[in-house]
Amino acid sequence: MSGHYRDQLRDQPLDVEFLCEETVYSGFRDYSVAELRHARLGEGRPIGPMKREFLTIGEVAIIIPYDPRRDSIVVIRQFRLGAAKLTPNGAAIELPAGLVDPGETADETAARELTEETGLEALAIERCFSLLPSPGMLLEHANFYLAIVDASNLAYKAGEADEHEDIHPILAPVDDILAAVDEGRVLNGFLITGLHWFARKGRARAQALQGTLFDDQEGT
Repeated sequence: MSGHYRDQLRDQPLDVEFLCEETVYSGFRDYSVAELRHARLGEGRPIGPMKREFLTIGEVAIIIPYDPRRDSIVVIRQFRLGAAKLTPNGAAIELPAGLVDPGETADETAARELTEETGLEALAIERCFSLLPSPGMLLEHANFYLAIVDASNLAYKAGEADEHEDIHPILAPVDDILAAVDEGRVLNGFLITGLHWFARKGRARAQALQGTLFDDQEGT
């Protein structure tokens, strides 16, 4: 690829050596400390050793459940610790999401979490994009899915009682939930990221996904 490494608009490899790693707290999330050194950007000379702390989250599936007949997206409201600590609004709005369980693929998680948190089954679903939410501190890999749903039987309440989940699904017209993002009435990062993507590509992607659904129905 031509051009200096500074001008290449892509993530690039870097030589990193992890010297040691210790989990200092194991709980709902594991908190660890690593000692490492890495090559200096563009030079190769090492920087370090240095210590860096990180929280291990894992792989996550986030679902954008879209009902094309109603031109609406299903969002959920639930308690979030960060929202309660940093704002007056502990009952935050977000997209359905969940951790990938051991032995499960992200695709399977997306379908499962959609049902657990909204009561809906995906008529069609596909992975759209991935991101690292906060790679300076979190070991978390987020995968975003678009799901076609029929929200006529949207659950009033959802969630797993043994996990202390208290979830209220909401059918939000696309233009209304986008306005909530633009006006700063919702702050969840996954929600804002997913809806910015949907505003640019969502309806066209949903139309194509619906086409595959109809093709599958015709083939049965």
